[in-house]
Amino acid sequence: GLSKSKGEAIIMSDPVGEAIGEVEVNTIFKMKERKKTSSVWDFFVDVTLANGIKKVKCKLCNAILNKTKGGTITQVLRHRDTYCPKHGVANNQSMINVELGKSAKRTFKYNHAKVREVAAQMILVHEYPFSMMEHEFFNRFMRTATPYYESISRTTAKSDVMATYEREKKSLREGNFPNLTSNFWKSGQKIGYMVLTVHFIDSDWKLQKKLNFCDVPPPYTSLVICEAITKCLDDWGIGNKVSTMTFDNATNNNAVIKYLKEDISLKRSLLFAGKIFHVRCCAHIINLMVQDGLSEVKHVIENVRESVKYINATESQIIMFSDIEKSLELPQKKLILDVATR
Repeated sequence: GLSKSKGEAIIMSDPVGEAIGEVEVNTIFKMKERKKTSSVWDFFVDVTLANGIKKVKCKLCNAILNKTKGGTITQVLRHRDTYCPKHGVANNQSMINVELGKSAKRTFKYNHAKVREVAAQMILVHEYPFSMMEHEFFNRFMRTATPYYESISRTTAKSDVMATYEREKKSLREGNFPNLTSNFWKSGQKIGYMVLTVHFIDSDWKLQKKLNFCDVPPPYTSLVICEAITKCLDDWGIGNKVSTMTFDNATNNNAVIKYLKEDISLKRSLLFAGKIFHVRCCAHIINLMVQDGLSEVKHVIENVRESVKYINATESQIIMFSDIEKSLELPQKKLILDVATR
């Protein structure tokens, strides 16, 4: 409002503005709660009682504790490590009930050894780097899934992967009469590798296969290839067990088979005197037949290949091609070049 007297200045009072200013001041100087960065908070959850008072509840034993100002952890840490009857993260892991839906429950026990075993298999199957186990958000994800999760270092992960590899090699030695298939691949760095796959039937009569990559430096002569295969077989401990070998029909592979048969026959007698040792790749034979037939329309195939190269040369041409597909209501497909040997 306004108040005025003789010789006095006009004084304006604004109750609303004063109230806003007071709120702003109180907001600025109000003590902020600490961010819950400690892992101990994985065991507790904030709750509000019926009377409006805020507390924290233990996820393990459902005990209700006072919520301290500023988010200090002394009280909750003491409860978790000393008073909580169901906490046993260190050595003697206790059993807890994990709720599944509204009514179903099952008993859960954290098994760190099993977690390490599965983590090693995950790294092997998906080709993850060992450092993934130390990634911040991977560990945060695991602690969200279970507060009992114990971090795994890259050194431990590497050790577990090598132990898994040795265990799988042992399973190879227990298999009977394995078959080998082999081929040459090139990595993205144009480095040549020999791919050697072992196929065998385990004790449960299930077909298994194990893969190995052997670095074979040029020149790729039959003797060099034979030595690389022999080295892998000796490393696996199955050099005297191989029953058959599947190769493509490359000329130098005949010499490789000859050397391998001579080497293995010195250790044991081959099945059927080695008559079935060399199994020629059926897919390679069919591909040779197909390529021979395609040679009759070679000029057409070359035109198609040049068209694919032209479209994939720039992004604008790819977009233009995609627009034509849409206008003709054709399925959207990416153009790729064929590989005659695949």
